Amino acid sequence: MIIGIDIGNTTTEIGFLRSETLIKSYKLKTDRGKTQDDWFLDLYQILIIEDFPEIKDYAISSVVPTVEERVGKAVKKISGKKALFIGRDLPIHITNKYKNPDEVGIDRLVNGYAVVKKYGYPSIVIDFGTAITFDVINEKAEYVGGAIFPGIDASVESLFSKTAKLPSVNLEKITHVIGKTTVDSIRTGLYHGYVSMVEGIVEKINKEAGYNHRVIITGGNGKLISEGLKIDFVYDKFLSMEGIYFVYTDYKKG
Repeated sequence: MIIGIDIGNTTTEIGFLRSETLIKSYKLKTDRGKTQDDWFLDLYQILIIEDFPEIKDYAISSVVPTVEERVGKAVKKISGKKALFIGRDLPIHITNKYKNPDEVGIDRLVNGYAVVKKYGYPSIVIDFGTAITFDVINEKAEYVGGAIFPGIDASVESLFSKTAKLPSVNLEKITHVIGKTTVDSIRTGLYHGYVSMVEGIVEKINKEAGYNHRVIITGGNGKLISEGLKIDFVYDKFLSMEGIYFVYTDYKKG
């Protein structure tokens, strides 16, 4: 068994991986103010809950350098093992066609690689995280780029903080489009706006590429938004963890 740690801008997921499909995970807030000892205590408590299983390695995917350093030190303190960082210790075997390959977040490449291994290609990965990312894998299994859109939580927070009379709302599935109250109008605008955004960008990507792509959706609000889509897709809750496992096992195979 390995532990995969996915450090995102908002959430850090800690997953217990025996294969790409056997996953149990815990989610913590990515608090940049937490110390190495804080992360040590978090990991230790999770290991207590799991009755201290035998862990072969710790593999980390991160987009937050200040946090990853502390988590890495916490892993070393708790296990005596050096954490393996994807992109530094563990290469991702996918061709990166970005103009500046170093600009692509590790999380986007991990998702792309997971899709190649699990679903094939060409594919579009849509990740509903702090930002909503569209990542495109072409017919040659190459990562060619994508699009980045403001995340739902960030949009709600911005709308609430920058308007004097509009209330803050929770996102939920809405079947109608025309809202009859202010809260209802905000909810339908958010829900159908993001549904239409996904459908529209997928259509434009397919048109630009000249062929259709499989669509795989993941991330916090991905399940809710996907329920309103009128396109073919697969929702994969654990795609990022699966990607960590694929990268790790391929590295171990040599």
